[in-house]
Amino acid sequence: MENNDDFRVKRIKKMLLEMAKGNFFYTLEPSDRNDNIASLVVMLNMVSEEIRAAFIHQGFANAHTTPQCIIQLSLILDDRGQIELVTNGTCSLLSYLPKDLIGKPITEFMTEKSRERWTKKLSKYLKRERSETVLFLEFLTNEGLVLAKDCQLSVYQALDGSGQKILLNTVFFSKGEPFETGLPKKTLKVTKGTKEHKVTLTPKDIQIIRGVHDAIINNLDKDLPSLKELAHQEGTNEYKLKYGFKQVYGTTIFRFLIQERLRMARTLILHSTHTIKQIVQMTGFKSKTHFSRAFKDKYGRSPSELRS
Repeated sequence: MENNDDFRVKRIKKMLLEMAKGNFFYTLEPSDRNDNIASLVVMLNMVSEEIRAAFIHQGFANAHTTPQCIIQLSLILDDRGQIELVTNGTCSLLSYLPKDLIGKPITEFMTEKSRERWTKKLSKYLKRERSETVLFLEFLTNEGLVLAKDCQLSVYQALDGSGQKILLNTVFFSKGEPFETGLPKKTLKVTKGTKEHKVTLTPKDIQIIRGVHDAIINNLDKDLPSLKELAHQEGTNEYKLKYGFKQVYGTTIFRFLIQERLRMARTLILHSTHTIKQIVQMTGFKSKTHFSRAFKDKYGRSPSELRS
């Protein structure tokens, strides 16, 4: 793919426009250059990851029913990996017309790393009459943006006797109206829990809790103080901090810390050249073994497998 400075800047501009529309599922493919644009690409990918994970929590008044738009990427392929059918959502996500996709090999729209992964894994699953698996894939849009997601692959026999088919399917979430209003959209309400609130929070309490949230994100490499000490530092009490944080963000402070450390680690693995050892230190884990175990529990692959 073209990778001159003008094209790299155009991709950055396109991604910023998508983020402005509430679409935080795109990333930029890193290059082997070591210049200001390459640094900007890494930072922009990290910002997109931050916003993607955080936007669901915005707006305390409506925290229990945050609306999201669902965009589904679905394709049917033949046993050679050529596209036979696409949905409107797929075309919109990839910024191609159906005629530009149908009849083409799916690998034509993947990053080099995903093409290798696809070729290596697919022959294994096609040996079975029916099979299902999850495969992490990176797709390239028409503008050069990257869509990276775990995809469900289902291999089945066509009823018309035309042989094996492959259903590739995954879902992306958007904050706003992601594409033209003429395209089909579904909405999903995410519920934080049905129990009554344990504490009543004032605007000042919410501001304190959000400050703790931001402090955690900005200090992922540092040890977290005890809840009692943290509450004292922020001018509140342990009970209100503990249950107020869960009320606002839907999880405990400790689980949020681990979740953010792992998410940052995943971003660095995918979009930076730091070694795994450096990433372990940057994200505050005590040992590489602990980090690898927690990472695989969350993402289904070890850090080295994700980078390969």
